[in-house]
Amino acid sequence: MWYGSAVSHTIVTEGTYDTITGDISGGSTSVGVPKAILEEYSGEEYAAGLVEKGDKKLTIAAKGNTEPNPNDRFIIDSVTYTVISTQIIWSGEEHALYVMQIRK
Repeated sequence: MWYGSAVSHTIVTEGTYDTITGDISGGSTSVGVPKAILEEYSGEEYAAGLVEKGDKKLTIAAKGNTEPNPNDRFIIDSVTYTVISTQIIWSGEEHALYVMQIRK
């Protein structure tokens, strides 16, 4: 993508739960800096109950970026958002874009 603003994408990998000790281990995070387009949802989407007040739509190119998963985080203008869901836009057999619903 040659347009949009740089954002920080924190990829959250959940750890493994040990049933004997009750500990969680092996979780990790990594950070990428993709270019992104941030948009507001329409009034119709709010009225239909598809999104909550304050949710935003964030789009990044798939090429060169890891597919965002729920609970991944994006920092945009010093505000941290959490990924609620990701829609994949396909181009033939390849991922072209990731369109996410994000929430503060």
